[in-house]
Amino acid sequence: MTADVLAEAADWDSRCKQCGECCFEKIEDERGNIFYTRTACRFLDVVSRECKIFERRFEINPSCIKLTPELVQTLRWLPRDCGYRRKHVEPAAPSAKNKKQKHSLRTIPGK
Repeated sequence: MTADVLAEAADWDSRCKQCGECCFEKIEDERGNIFYTRTACRFLDVVSRECKIFERRFEINPSCIKLTPELVQTLRWLPRDCGYRRKHVEPAAPSAKNKKQKHSLRTIPGK
């Protein structure tokens, strides 16, 4: 990876507000209603809201979703005030708090 790509990735990750909502399981019923659970990804520290494996999250946890600007526009389960939804963001100073895990949405048929 080039320095520019790394800087761009760090800027993107700095948008995270550390709410942890994307790291908890969500269930979608057949009508498209989304239900948020209290089940966190096993790699999420629920107190600090930090991913314990952030640097290798996609390698260690294949179900971890890599959020991109294009994908964020399509995800209904992200909170409305999610930092990734903001179009223009002031660059934030790098912080260990800006390390989070993204988790998938599972569908439960017949619910």
